[in-house]
Amino acid sequence: MPKIVDHEQRRRELAEALWRVISESGPTAVSIRTVAAEAGWSPGALRHYFQTREELLVFAMNLSEDRVTERITRLSAEQSPDMPLTDRVAEYAEQLLPLDGTRRAEYRAWESAGVLGEYDKDRAQRWNLQRRLYRQLVASLVGAPVGNPFEPHADPWVEEWAGYLHTQVDGLALELMVTPGMLDADDARQRLRNFLGRIGEAWGYRADP
Repeated sequence: MPKIVDHEQRRRELAEALWRVISESGPTAVSIRTVAAEAGWSPGALRHYFQTREELLVFAMNLSEDRVTERITRLSAEQSPDMPLTDRVAEYAEQLLPLDGTRRAEYRAWESAGVLGEYDKDRAQRWNLQRRLYRQLVASLVGAPVGNPFEPHADPWVEEWAGYLHTQVDGLALELMVTPGMLDADDARQRLRNFLGRIGEAWGYRADP
């Protein structure tokens, strides 16, 4: 009787092996050989699922985005409405910061974008999905209509500050990864909240007659 192969389970095994390689050595260490060895497979067996290193790296980025999306979805259901608004908004933005081992591995997976170059056909979409989140966060923070988050916000002020927040989070993430001794998770959380407070202040100045 032929052996029944659970392909979904095998892809999960590969995903876990790929995650370990990236977490320990970064995306430059990813290859058919290294991931196969980490999974305890032969390179030939792995190629039944991924033909090239580039396919593995795209898979890693997609996996990291799926994890972030899952956490954000859980937040939507679990956050207490009694939590201060700034803290609620900060918790969403924090899902993209490498504040723990899981999120550091995710960040290293996102570094694949630099390794892939033009091979990453979804680069613009990845950027737009992040900007969508920041538009929603800024609008929620100042009580502006969210509108269609996939398009530039109707209010240029909200769109401008969504860009500033995007840059702030990216900068904090890079600093946490490159100079971890100079900025720890608690400092990053506080700096994020301080920045969100500045957004609220700027909106107040703008709204004053």
